[in-house]
Amino acid sequence: MKLWDFGRVKDGKVRIGDSIRQRLGLEDGSQVYSTLFRYEQNGSRGHEMVLSTFGPENYRELCNLTFHMIDAPGACAQASKFLADRNVDILNSVSLSMTCGISMMWKMLVDLSYYGDSTQLIEDFNALRRTSPAALSKVEGLELSTSHISDRYTKGLTAPQSKIKVKTLKKVSRSPSAIKDDSFAIPKDYLDQLDSVKEGTPVMMVGDVDSWVLSMSFLPQDCKLVEMSFEIPDRPGAIFKATEALANQNANLLAVQSRVLVYGQKMVLDLVADLSHSEDLDKVAEKALAALGGDFKLRSKGPVSF
Repeated sequence: MKLWDFGRVKDGKVRIGDSIRQRLGLEDGSQVYSTLFRYEQNGSRGHEMVLSTFGPENYRELCNLTFHMIDAPGACAQASKFLADRNVDILNSVSLSMTCGISMMWKMLVDLSYYGDSTQLIEDFNALRRTSPAALSKVEGLELSTSHISDRYTKGLTAPQSKIKVKTLKKVSRSPSAIKDDSFAIPKDYLDQLDSVKEGTPVMMVGDVDSWVLSMSFLPQDCKLVEMSFEIPDRPGAIFKATEALANQNANLLAVQSRVLVYGQKMVLDLVADLSHSEDLDKVAEKALAALGGDFKLRSKGPVSF
């Protein structure tokens, strides 16, 4: 699912795109906590800010919980009553009807700090289904796992045994900041450590709906961001051929999304690329298509507007 956007640093602030703000609950007045990371690899250095609406003192008690329910009136009430009776605080959540009138799922982030052990919660659920089946007659199952907000917020994002070095840059204050006028004001102690970040510096924002955090990474001042959308065959190797053709044009891909149009026949590949070390967009697209052949088509292209 596409959940990225681009902006610029303006007056020490970054405006957060509407789609990301709404999905992550970063509305005006929201209080957010933030961490600044520095990444280093082969002499190159970059910085990332991670924003979360949840305070670090509660991370160990935050869990991802999913209810499997019958799609009928009262199902959500039964599920939420089960949690309310045990002082489990529902935070961010989304309920989806999988098959209208038959089945649905309710995915949520919950705080267990007023309850206790996650294993005990599952045992309580199973016991209640046995002893009082009417109380959960429309709730068929519960899945519970530890949230990864803590790792994402405190350790940064690298693969195990990665060659990339990540360092958490300490803050002067651990107090939250408020989202105001759809924007996040970069804390002064961050700006003091961000020598390369100036007025107008491009920023890439990526929303993680699994961990409910927002990542902001600072891009080079001279980057040339473009969007391209291709129609490609739905077969093994097609995405490889498309990305290889762009790599041969020195196009650095920052975001990639694919989706099937007709299973086994065609799909769409959406890309955001930096062409600062390549030719102009028209030539890159023309040469890439020439290398790919007639099964690959360009749906749209243009500069990223922000």
